Amino acid sequence: MAPTLPTSLSPHICILSSPDVEELFEASSLPALSQTLQSFVPLPQVTTRTTSLASIPHSSFALRFSDLHEIESATHEDEEQRAGRMMDWIGSRLSMRAPAWVQMLDAQAAANQEANVKESIWNDKTPWWEEVKRCVEGDHVPSTDEGWNHPVAVIMAVTTRAANPLQALQDLNSLPVDFPPWVDRTYLRYYLIIHPAKSPLADPIAEALFNAVKKQYGLHSYLLPLALPTDPFPTPVPVPSLPPRLPPPPSVTYETPPLAPAPTPAALSVPSTPRLLMSPAPRSPGPSMLMGRQPSASSPAPTGGHTLRLSEGDIQQTGKFVREFVVMSLVPWMEKCVIDWNENVRHLGFSKKLGLNMKQFSSSRRLPSRLFSSTRRLFGSSNVASSSSIPATPVHGSNPSISSISSKVSSHAPSNSVSSVASVSSIGTIGGGIVTQQRRLAEFATVLGDYKLATTVWENLRKEGRGGSDILPLLLSPSPALALHVAHAITLLHSLSPHAYGSPAHAQLRALSFAVRWAIGIDKRDFLSAVLEGERWLVQAAAGVRRPFLSEISLLCWPMRLDFGSKLIRSIKAEEPPATALLAHAAFLSEKKGVRRRSALWYLSAGDKFEKSGHKPLAMYFFRKAHELYKTPHTKQISPSFWESEGVDHRRWKGFESVLPGIEHELGRLLYTTGDTEGAVRYFTGLLRKAPLAGSITSLDLMNGSGSTEGQISADKVYLEDFRVALKHFRTTEQHKWEASSLQLPVMFCQARQTRVRLPNDITDGDPSRWAKLEDDWSNFWASRGKEKLERNCRAAVDEHFWVDIAMQNPLDVEVSLSELSVIVKEAVADETKDVKDIVDVEIVDEILLGAREMRTIPIAIKCRRPASLLITHVTYSFLSLLPAKESLAVRGRRLHDTPQQRQNKAYAPDVVIKVNVEEAGQRLFANFVDDRHLVLAHGEHKRLKLWLSNSGSKKISELWLVTGTEDGIWVNDDSSKQDSLFQLPQSEVLHSHNSLAPGEPIRLPLTDLHGSSELAPGENLQFSVTFHASQMAEQDLCFLFIFRESESMSFRYARAVRHYEVRPILKVVAHGRPSEALDQLFALSMEVENVTGFTGIQLSQLTTVSPMWLCNFPAQLHLGKVLPHQITRLTLGIRPWQKEVESIKPISQFVAQKLQAVVQGNQPDSTNPPSVDLLCSHITATNAITSVSAPPTCHFMHSGKRAFAFRATTSSHPHIPANSLKSIFPLYNPYTIDIMLFWEIPSENRHGHILVPGLILGASHAPLKEILEDAESAKVKRSMYAETQRERVEILKAIRGSEWNLELDPVVVTTESNDIVNHDFSIGPCSVPVAFTLRNYSPTNPCRVVMKFDSKVEQHNGHPLRPRFAGRLTHRATLEALESVIFKVKVWVDRPGNFVLDGWTVETEVGEQVDSRSLASANVWRSRHLHYLQGPYPGSLPCVTVVGMGHSL
Repeated sequence: MAPTLPTSLSPHICILSSPDVEELFEASSLPALSQTLQSFVPLPQVTTRTTSLASIPHSSFALRFSDLHEIESATHEDEEQRAGRMMDWIGSRLSMRAPAWVQMLDAQAAANQEANVKESIWNDKTPWWEEVKRCVEGDHVPSTDEGWNHPVAVIMAVTTRAANPLQALQDLNSLPVDFPPWVDRTYLRYYLIIHPAKSPLADPIAEALFNAVKKQYGLHSYLLPLALPTDPFPTPVPVPSLPPRLPPPPSVTYETPPLAPAPTPAALSVPSTPRLLMSPAPRSPGPSMLMGRQPSASSPAPTGGHTLRLSEGDIQQTGKFVREFVVMSLVPWMEKCVIDWNENVRHLGFSKKLGLNMKQFSSSRRLPSRLFSSTRRLFGSSNVASSSSIPATPVHGSNPSISSISSKVSSHAPSNSVSSVASVSSIGTIGGGIVTQQRRLAEFATVLGDYKLATTVWENLRKEGRGGSDILPLLLSPSPALALHVAHAITLLHSLSPHAYGSPAHAQLRALSFAVRWAIGIDKRDFLSAVLEGERWLVQAAAGVRRPFLSEISLLCWPMRLDFGSKLIRSIKAEEPPATALLAHAAFLSEKKGVRRRSALWYLSAGDKFEKSGHKPLAMYFFRKAHELYKTPHTKQISPSFWESEGVDHRRWKGFESVLPGIEHELGRLLYTTGDTEGAVRYFTGLLRKAPLAGSITSLDLMNGSGSTEGQISADKVYLEDFRVALKHFRTTEQHKWEASSLQLPVMFCQARQTRVRLPNDITDGDPSRWAKLEDDWSNFWASRGKEKLERNCRAAVDEHFWVDIAMQNPLDVEVSLSELSVIVKEAVADETKDVKDIVDVEIVDEILLGAREMRTIPIAIKCRRPASLLITHVTYSFLSLLPAKESLAVRGRRLHDTPQQRQNKAYAPDVVIKVNVEEAGQRLFANFVDDRHLVLAHGEHKRLKLWLSNSGSKKISELWLVTGTEDGIWVNDDSSKQDSLFQLPQSEVLHSHNSLAPGEPIRLPLTDLHGSSELAPGENLQFSVTFHASQMAEQDLCFLFIFRESESMSFRYARAVRHYEVRPILKVVAHGRPSEALDQLFALSMEVENVTGFTGIQLSQLTTVSPMWLCNFPAQLHLGKVLPHQITRLTLGIRPWQKEVESIKPISQFVAQKLQAVVQGNQPDSTNPPSVDLLCSHITATNAITSVSAPPTCHFMHSGKRAFAFRATTSSHPHIPANSLKSIFPLYNPYTIDIMLFWEIPSENRHGHILVPGLILGASHAPLKEILEDAESAKVKRSMYAETQRERVEILKAIRGSEWNLELDPVVVTTESNDIVNHDFSIGPCSVPVAFTLRNYSPTNPCRVVMKFDSKVEQHNGHPLRPRFAGRLTHRATLEALESVIFKVKVWVDRPGNFVLDGWTVETEVGEQVDSRSLASANVWRSRHLHYLQGPYPGSLPCVTVVGMGHSL
């Protein structure tokens, strides 16, 4: 059985009726004959035959009837103009019916929701799509693009009421058909005689008349007897509604001129007598009424619905006529046309011209002759009648059913020439038209169900670019190839010449008709399957009106993905309602498939385009659908444990937040323009949410291709302005609704977790972690001295202001204003709260402006007039001075894990509310810097700072402490302590150090010295100064924590003071040491001092070196002076040992080894302190005044800077050792180090300071921790308190091996001494040049053995310089004690003048163990440390000897 084709692809039958027929139907209250016959189709169970005589049953065979005069008039209208009117007409019908449709669907959805019913007649269809289908399917006017609407048959109808029915029929037959040249003239002429019951002719006469007609015009004629009673009229019978058709234009502009109106023949006139006998009767409503035509005032009102006033007998007679017309005339005639056209193609060789196989258009076997014999009765003889037998009126000859009236195109006079099918060229166009006979062959074969032949012809037309791709998807089986045909059909709309398709209106109408045919003609299951994805075809057809995009579409780009679909949507620039309806239907189909995201995207685009075209009800409906789909969560097959582990409630799905605001904004604007202000305000209120990105734009702008943010305002600004306008209008015009609306802001401005209570003595500046560290330092310090606790300053005083610092953050990307900002304060009494307006004064901030995403802290002052426990519960404000808002300041409590039930289910402690206890004023101390301006210091500067303390409480203060940071160099000044700048001090002094990394202790301020009294009474003030050493280049805060109490055994309280400062570089100091070539010096220390600023008066006042082991010798020519801007001053110092005995070094090394041995073994080292050490301080000054490092301030700053550097370096090198244990493991000074203190001053600005350069290591060490590390690596791994894994244990050993306490160096340094130039007379023979090699042991602790070897076999080269040959003793041995040296004297044998490089030697060194000088037994015993080294000449630093021959010069 053949599938059902769309109605628009069915045969088009034109009715040419005489005036008596029109009068008869009008008097019988019936619509026109064409509309009446349309009510009897489609016909069930019709069988057709293919060219191979195969029977094709049709379950439904559709026909289209129309009035010939209407078709003639419509074909003369310009196609582009008519296409535009068609699109506007469909849009107007959608616009008129849209409010009722939307109201109906909403009401039905609400009723179904109340009744919990999901079934509805609109579950599988939508009213707007049904309307679009009916309008498109109802188009019946022929076009130049295709032949579906070209007439297939013309029925000429008369009644027996005419004066001469036979003559009337002849006059109808002789009327010229007023079609343009491009309309196909191949159609069947059929003759219908209607014989009403009240006809003046009797039934026998009517039969005789019918026989005469058959004899004259052939068998394609019919006598239709009808009763047509008028008194009473038959009961209306329901019939299918007729498709709506485009009404004629008010003023027609014809593309081709119509024929001049001819006078009505006398035979076509209706006698007046029968007409007067008929009384007027009501007519059934026809399409004219549906098209806007109102019935005349004299006609009774229609009964309603689509009905016909026909009796049962008339219905049977009319149905019989329609079936006989189709089965006996139309179908055989169409079959004959298909066979003849197919045979003509074979005989003309058309297949060779097209390059096709002949079997594509013909059956594989020849047609049997019985086909012609069986159809001869219907189509007449095969002989052509002679011209003499042709009567004056046109008659049909051999093929009376096929007529080519091409002569009527050039002349409108009647023609009696009749041609057969063979006379029509099969390769040209008919009458100069565009629809070729090849296409008509494909269309006829499609209608008859001969899909094998039809598919072949359509495929050939597609290859030639003349259509066919739009029909092939209806005929072929579902496959991915159908998508290619669809894309080709849309692309072909713009690949033809502009003459054929003109402007986009015509192309859009064709694309719309294609989409409707695909949606109707393909089974819905196949259409929505994954193979076809027909909903994408609709989107592509909707986008088919834009040439620039579709011209770039390749057939290989199918199937489209979602991103390609979005491009198609953006390409639909014309907001034509029919094209938009395609998008809406595609979204509907996608929703039925379950593809929600794609459906929402298409709903969104359809709503946007309907809104732009003025269809607001449909736009709102589609926006709501898109909004609903975007908020519907996806069903994810994820374990519930996943959501619990992530702390996310999967049921609280908010939808696509990047798309929903754009939809809600459009809905709000539409509601506001339609008068629903409250609904608009609620939508606009919902838009005030935290945006994911700054400067975001609406999703509709992204859909329209305007996604660039350059030069655009933010979406939040648009939302906020619309919200302000709508809310202001709502409050002004609908006061009662405003009061009952209870609107609330969806966003929160107050950050409750960051809101704090600030008391008068609290300092909010500074890093909170630093304040916590200072409090911890005090607690650790006082833990060994007493049990008194440090009380937190968490109580306010009566009649004293305290502040609630509210953290307000603007979540929107636009500036907003908040007015009347305040807090709600309640008093906690037992388990209840009560208002405290009578005892509490709360500040109200008039207005604040918050910029886009700005966060500010707004202080709200509160004062209580009696002791109470206050709760700050909420913050209140007015948003934009229009909407009151209240936000809670409570913070959710902690997660409970105490019981198994709490661990299995989420349970939280009660919310935490801000609570302030107000008490009578007791101990209060205010601390401030006298000058709190931004402080800019130079690196190392000594700055004197003044502080002011005030006892604002009611009790005295007798004990006062100052706690500073461990790395802050602070010295408290008093009048009795002054810096010692003495004259004629020795150039070196010894300073004793505890050698500990322990941080400095809090400083107790002597009230007696600073204030003159041991107590600070209430209301008294205290001012003192401190000296601050800016040792670190940074920008940070100087934090002071003052600890005080009234008397002993009482708890402590604290006050804070902070000052921001910045330290900038002033001098860049670089120092490095190297072995000295001078015998009286062990090392040479080089320094480079660079002025990195623009100061011209920086004076280097003093240079001091500090070391436990090394003594610095200053050359006599060394002078300190000014350093010019961006200039470098170089200084060179000599270094020699201060203590030859290493007994003072051993305790420190043994202490470190003992503590690190416990560390590598995983034990906790004891808390003993490192051994103290004496430091040698050497000075050189620019003047005779020397700043002594033994002065308390200088000594304090030196130790503070040294400790800060050592602590940072040790913490970085040993991250696995706790920081609080470092002071018990590592000393402050490494005996091998030397520190440099460079004092500078700027006399013009009265500024001075010093820069400490610490950590320069001199001397050789020999891995003193080697044995400990080897034992730890070979020991059995056990649990360690420092390392939980083997990897961490390896990292600890690696850090110790590479630390400064385990350095390993070759202790021997070789220097060469010889005459640079030697003169010799080589005429008397070679010469011997003496050379001395000095080997010095740079280890201050260990002896070493050295072996120096010289090479006597040196190969000579012709290049320069030359290599010498050593003579005499070539191997030298010696044992060097710590810091000792030895000289090996050798001779170089020279046989010719030249430059000789002193290489070719090696030194082998073996390090021994330390020797205890106090033990004579071990003094001469050698014990190797198993450290061996081998060295030779250093490339690039080889000494040379120049030998000059007498009489020769180089």
